[in-house]
Amino acid sequence: MGVPSNFVFKRFASRFARWLRKIAKRCANTIMSIILINVLKEARSKGEIVTQVSPSQDKHCDEKTTKHKQTQWRQWLACISATLSMVAVGTVYGWTTTSLSRLTSGASDVPMKITDDEGSWIVSLTVIGSMIGPFLGASLADRYGRKRCLLLASGFFIVGWIVVFFAQTVAALYVSRVILGIGVGIAYTTNPMYVSEVADVEIRGALGTLIAVNVFTGSLLTCSIGPWISYQALTAVLFTVPIIFVACFSWFPETPAFLAARGRRAEATRSLAFFKGIRDRDEARRELEYTLRNVFIEDVCDNTPVTGPGARTEPVKRSWMAKLKLLMLPSNTRALGIILGLIATQQLSGNFSTIQYLEVLFKKTAIGIDSSIATILVLAVSLVSCGLSTATVEGAGRRPLLIASTLGASITLAVLATYLTLDARGVDVSAANLLPVIDVIVFQVVYQIGLGTLPNALTGELFPTEVKAAAGAIVIIFDGVLGFAVTKLYQVIGDWLGTDVIYYFFAASCLLAFVMVIFIVPETKGRTFREIQELLEGGAKKTETAECSQERSNMA
Repeated sequence: MGVPSNFVFKRFASRFARWLRKIAKRCANTIMSIILINVLKEARSKGEIVTQVSPSQDKHCDEKTTKHKQTQWRQWLACISATLSMVAVGTVYGWTTTSLSRLTSGASDVPMKITDDEGSWIVSLTVIGSMIGPFLGASLADRYGRKRCLLLASGFFIVGWIVVFFAQTVAALYVSRVILGIGVGIAYTTNPMYVSEVADVEIRGALGTLIAVNVFTGSLLTCSIGPWISYQALTAVLFTVPIIFVACFSWFPETPAFLAARGRRAEATRSLAFFKGIRDRDEARRELEYTLRNVFIEDVCDNTPVTGPGARTEPVKRSWMAKLKLLMLPSNTRALGIILGLIATQQLSGNFSTIQYLEVLFKKTAIGIDSSIATILVLAVSLVSCGLSTATVEGAGRRPLLIASTLGASITLAVLATYLTLDARGVDVSAANLLPVIDVIVFQVVYQIGLGTLPNALTGELFPTEVKAAAGAIVIIFDGVLGFAVTKLYQVIGDWLGTDVIYYFFAASCLLAFVMVIFIVPETKGRTFREIQELLEGGAKKTETAECSQERSNMA
């Protein structure tokens, strides 16, 4: 007489749970040790700096810091408005999550019925469009400005939703997804530029995470209302999102760095005065000069002094080929390698594919609750986790959050893969039918606190202004190519080898990223762009905070 499969599963689950507890405890201890070491290093560094600053300089610096903090709400408001375009991006992703199952099942309120293969093309064509968008975004952002480029992205979103609303054929849906994808590519390329050039160092990381936060806001909005209203009504609601973005964002100025790069110094001074709350024109000019010295690559600036007669700080206008040459500088190639590694992990973690096929995955695993409700729950947790990243990134730092995120993602993906293996082998897993939902929720928590939010912030931090557009285009195109491949192969490999094999691969990818973060990714918290460049160069002298304070005091 054979042993009941349910008994085997319970014994396996019990041992597996004990093993997970041990691993989690060891990982938690390791992560806490790493965080503690980083905090102690930071404290020691600050202690050393304080001893080098005179009381008068320290008082002046404190007054400046207090004043800037009182006016940082302008930067928050501007960046929240700018990243509303990412809410529109989230609706593009959320639409497939809610509408794909309707279209494949031929529901009564949809204009057509599609096959699974056509559904995968609808998902993938968005990615193709997002590979076209960066070319437009990068060239237009450097020519016409970050603000105009973001407004252009909203135009693609509006046109795309109009096409979806009137689409009666699969071909029309294909066209709409390419148009929407172009808007996605432009928004993803331009947002890190705008946010990083507007934000103060102290809040740059937190504002950078708003990009991912608003993507999930859009996805959650779509998935929350999608199941309860008609297909056409959902499209009409999503059409209003880019319009709201235009209405909110149009009032804010262009970034000071772009205006200075185009030789529009007076406008740059007014823009910086707005974002920093400076009323005195001379003070605004001095602040602009100091800011640009920490933004542009050193060999792009002229050799005039920062202060004194004839002081000027203007970047040299360069062609695309010249910008690509600048991108080949050691510090920039290292930055590009770091960002591409993190972006690759984002795609190879399976997060995008899992979100797109979330309802399908939950239906396959027979979780026992409505798949739409489970999807909304997962996205809500994702949004809260993104908010947690925004709240903690300036305190904890980028590296500790990325370390915890990549390791946690690897463990949760391995658990889900194990469950899918047991289910595929015919083992009775009814006793743990909620495990996929719980596991995906835990995955979203650990993924969003670091891996899901920080690469966008780091893209704006690791590259100087001259190469931000070129680097952003390369990153988004790479993301698009890899995303297209993962999205198309997800269904193919799942049908061929089984879904569990895919998630084992995803888990291994996150584990590899965990190692990369520990040994390669630098900490950028509290550092200016110039300091980050010196850190990336390796061995270059760090810019002393005391010297910066002295320079500001002299300018004042």
